[in-house]
Amino acid sequence: MVNETYRTCQTCGTVNLNRDYCQECGELINLILKRKLLREKKESDKLILEKTKKKNGITMFFERAKEHENLFIRYTALFFYSIWVIVLAIGSFLAFLFGYIAA
Repeated sequence: MVNETYRTCQTCGTVNLNRDYCQECGELINLILKRKLLREKKESDKLILEKTKKKNGITMFFERAKEHENLFIRYTALFFYSIWVIVLAIGSFLAFLFGYIAA
């Protein structure tokens, strides 16, 4: 039993047998391969965007202060950063609780 796949090119209308690209115009006709390439392109674009995206001033301040050479500055930054994380956790819990009660 031979696995034969006929694909019709959307650009030129040529019927191709067991091909990923059209033999006439060279257009990509394998939908699975096309989706895979599109997904990989989106992921690479997302990584590039994350690398070039600027962080806000507060985030940059805490990142630099947590690695500062002065011990006092480093521990002070860690203290305020941990307080900030606790406040965000409490706020998230309250938002979850209010959403659960409202539903």
